[in-house]
Amino acid sequence: MDGGGGKRFSTDIALIGERIARVGDCSDLEARQRIDARALVLAPGFIDVHAHSEQRWFEPRSSAGALAQGITTAVEGACNRSVLAEQAADLRGSLRLNLALVAPALREEIERGACGLSVRFGEPPPSEEALRVAKDAGIPLVAHLRDRERALLPALDEAIALARRTEMPLHISHFSYAYGEDRALVHVALERIDAERTRGMPVSCDLFPYIADEEPLGALFPPATNAGARRDEETIAAMFHARLRYGDRWGEISVRAVRDERALSELGASIEAIAARRRLSPERAAIELLDELGAETPLLHRSLNEDDVAAILSAEFACIGSGDASRSFAEDPFRLAHPRAFGSFPRLFARFVRMRRTLSFEEAIRRCSALPARIFGLRDRGEIREGAFADLVLLDERALADTGTYERPAQAPVGIRSVFVNGSAVYGEATGEIAYPGRILERS
Repeated sequence: MDGGGGKRFSTDIALIGERIARVGDCSDLEARQRIDARALVLAPGFIDVHAHSEQRWFEPRSSAGALAQGITTAVEGACNRSVLAEQAADLRGSLRLNLALVAPALREEIERGACGLSVRFGEPPPSEEALRVAKDAGIPLVAHLRDRERALLPALDEAIALARRTEMPLHISHFSYAYGEDRALVHVALERIDAERTRGMPVSCDLFPYIADEEPLGALFPPATNAGARRDEETIAAMFHARLRYGDRWGEISVRAVRDERALSELGASIEAIAARRRLSPERAAIELLDELGAETPLLHRSLNEDDVAAILSAEFACIGSGDASRSFAEDPFRLAHPRAFGSFPRLFARFVRMRRTLSFEEAIRRCSALPARIFGLRDRGEIREGAFADLVLLDERALADTGTYERPAQAPVGIRSVFVNGSAVYGEATGEIAYPGRILERS
């Protein structure tokens, strides 16, 4: 499957160095190694358009969780968390300088391979000069919507308006509809995107194929609460009910990290269960956890509806982003990762191709390869053709599936036989061995 979404075909592939040298009969060629891949599928390496390894850029980390699910290229910084964004924050907060000073840095980053300009709505916007630099470079505006709940449509309109004004392609990060009862809302949002595409605006989005998201503990509360505002139970309950988000859903929000052995009983437990053990209201238990664990403690929210996820995946402009960092399979005793870090791409095929039949297998391959490469201008990636980089995934179509769960997330998927990055074999399921490619391939 060459990544273009067309019919599969049988042929030989020859690799020389980092590139695909021939697509066709290779029986006349000498080779150092031959791989018999009959009964398997060869596809372009998967492109994760919403990775978050930039959060751990200077920490010891492993690419194992990404390679094991077939990811060969990752786009980082989609939530405005890149080094450039940190420079912009310094300019806004400390030096109080004009954001136009970021434009030269942006121009330099684009020359070094940056493939999008991230905008986090609700925070100070990029300067007009920075927007012009990005537009001239032809890179997309990557939008982190202000709201993905009841105000999804106004938030989407806000992003579309900026893209229309700047005449830039628009890509929406982790597009979803959380904590909502209006089952028609996602379809209305998709219709608005289709309308813009019909008018000629390039619009795309990404999502991860799970019904649970992660959010820091501090995001449960209004900012004043984190700063130590009045915390009596009546006030706290009023604040939560005013947000109209959680209601009786405290059983669907669980703690994913603790600081030490003393708090291990809280790891993986829902706030509802923690509140019951402590004989507190869920609101009061959440306040205690805020004081004990800190505002950055990750929580898992089962906040999405799988029918909505399937509806978004059915749109031809939707691709996959794990929304997580590349992680090791060596589990942290004080941290439960999201299973998306180990199984986002295999889950697409197991759940939404084979089980729900939302996509054909060929179309799912396109969403994981050629489509994201086109959106972000990743030259010579995302397709099998002569001259392209040899980023390849050899897989068993019938077995491909994720195995991680919310309770045991760090589990390798099945069905991925081999992964090649720039022509080098970096993962093999049969032996379970991971070989790091040896250098950072693309630091965008």
